[in-house]
Amino acid sequence: MSELVFSSWGGQVIDNRSGKEATSAGVELSVPFKHADNNVAAFISWDGLMVADKKTNVVALVRAYMDESAKLACGECSVGYNGLTVLSDILCRIAGGRGQTGDVDLLQELAENVQKNVKCDFCANAVVPLKDALRNYREAFDAAASAKDTIPAVDYIKKVTAPCQEACPIHQDVPGYIELIRNRRNTEALNVIRRTNCMPCVTGRTCVAFCEKNCVRNDFDAPLSIRALKRVPADMDIIKPQPHDKVDKDDKVAIIGAGPAGLSAAHYLSHLGYQVQVYDEQPVAGGMTFTGIPSYRLPRNVLAGEIETIVSSGVLMHLDMRIRHVEDLHKRFKAVLVATGAHQSRDNGIDNWNSDYDTLIEGVKFLRDISTGKTILPKNQVLVVGGGNTAIDCARSAKRLGCKDVTVVYRRGRNEMPARDEEVKAAEEEGVKFQFLAVPTKIHSQNSKVVGAECIRMELGEPDASGRRKPVPIKNSEYVMSADMVLTAIGEAPDVSFMDGQVGLTSWNSVKIDENGNTSLPWLFAAGDCASGPASIVEAMAAGKRAAESIHAYISKSKVSSETALDKALHEIGLGRQRRGPKPVLIKRLHPHEVNAEDRIKNFEEVEECFNLQAAAREAKRCLRCYRVMLIVKRQG
Repeated sequence: MSELVFSSWGGQVIDNRSGKEATSAGVELSVPFKHADNNVAAFISWDGLMVADKKTNVVALVRAYMDESAKLACGECSVGYNGLTVLSDILCRIAGGRGQTGDVDLLQELAENVQKNVKCDFCANAVVPLKDALRNYREAFDAAASAKDTIPAVDYIKKVTAPCQEACPIHQDVPGYIELIRNRRNTEALNVIRRTNCMPCVTGRTCVAFCEKNCVRNDFDAPLSIRALKRVPADMDIIKPQPHDKVDKDDKVAIIGAGPAGLSAAHYLSHLGYQVQVYDEQPVAGGMTFTGIPSYRLPRNVLAGEIETIVSSGVLMHLDMRIRHVEDLHKRFKAVLVATGAHQSRDNGIDNWNSDYDTLIEGVKFLRDISTGKTILPKNQVLVVGGGNTAIDCARSAKRLGCKDVTVVYRRGRNEMPARDEEVKAAEEEGVKFQFLAVPTKIHSQNSKVVGAECIRMELGEPDASGRRKPVPIKNSEYVMSADMVLTAIGEAPDVSFMDGQVGLTSWNSVKIDENGNTSLPWLFAAGDCASGPASIVEAMAAGKRAAESIHAYISKSKVSSETALDKALHEIGLGRQRRGPKPVLIKRLHPHEVNAEDRIKNFEEVEECFNLQAAAREAKRCLRCYRVMLIVKRQG
């Protein structure tokens, strides 16, 4: 779609219909169709319309768009619901050759009224392209309203999304289940969640909530408590997934790793009818959700319930079993998925680090030891090296073990910490101290016991590959911190020794795959942290689902639906947070109640409580329903 006839996208009008050479003639549609192909004739959505084919009938295009938009009007306010319905009806009448005098003026008046007076973001944005079309194609609408000929309907592709939904790796229909929670229809809300999320109780507690980071409310007051709201219908346990009807296939698939990626892949492959067997070297399934997330964040019975639901669909689980050679599985299975996560700590670069000391421990091992019930004696002064979620989990867990003085040492500043802000604040409430712009360089010991760590102060220089400013050591700034235990949480790496060198690896020693999880061997796939490096639970789940789709395509000899250039363009559009309606009423965000810090550090019981139904409905009312309806019309012939 390189030649532009007309565009009103983003409020910027580019009009090349006159036939004269304009300054913008031939301009590429960099926003939002910089990747789109030449097959797109027109596009219409929440921020305007674009036309690339002069034969496009804009009246028919707008009629189709308003018809689809009216279907999504929620009915919470009569202005939006009735307004979009009437607008759709008028456009239907005009396109059907039954237009009346004054219809076009009425369309314009109604659109203005809807945008100024609706309660939600959806209806306010829905009328934007209609207003643009009426303003710039008035003659076409007038002619259609006065004619008695029927306008043929356009053939279009529809996509409905929202900024929060597009930010979510598994593309949860966030506005959909939030609206149901608001109306206390929690059974239906859980059904909506389970369409794309096979572990709602886990993600309702531990998700990093990319959706909240892209919530439109960020631009006015505070994002919705989307993660916590998801937990409400999930925790009510009001429904259990019913046994699904499936055609059992003879083909078997092996999955190495029972973490989020492996469990997600097992769920989808089982529902496709494959015989799925999962292998894990740990005695308990869950991967890092079990060994790496403390029970005060994710109770073990909750995790076990999620896994039981997945296994109940016919998945066979082999625990406490380490696969030595991936080729051995290939002899018995049609396809193999590697989803082993990243459980090995990276080299910490600290001099005099002696792994034989029981008080010098890698963070992931420390958390695993706690999860598996190993006795760890409390210490007086604990240093935790790192700034991610693992470091914070280690620090908060150390406090619960009875360690008196716990300090997190991080080489960058507070604003650069990758850990979730709410986790950092919770750690501070629990008495965890923070020392920023510093890094341990050497362990001090006496009589085979750790007594401290030599540190050096840092300053932030130019941004590095991650986009954050690179920490640079300050000369002659060394100092010593007393410590009788040091935990390192500076990143994890995968163990790929069982791959026998059969596939390519990245510079980070992770499995090299394409965007769909394919390795260089047609029968071997990989997903999750072992391929991407340490990431979030929800990203691992999304990767597991993609890999399942690729495995199905490989076995069934079909094609996997790879993301096209047009898909990427639509993703960019959906992420946009702009709105044209009135400023929403500012409403304070509700947070779930937490056990007070003094009591919660006495044990590993769950800290965050679930919203009650009243609080959940109240918080859900803050949702602006930022759905985006997108219609794409392809060129004919």
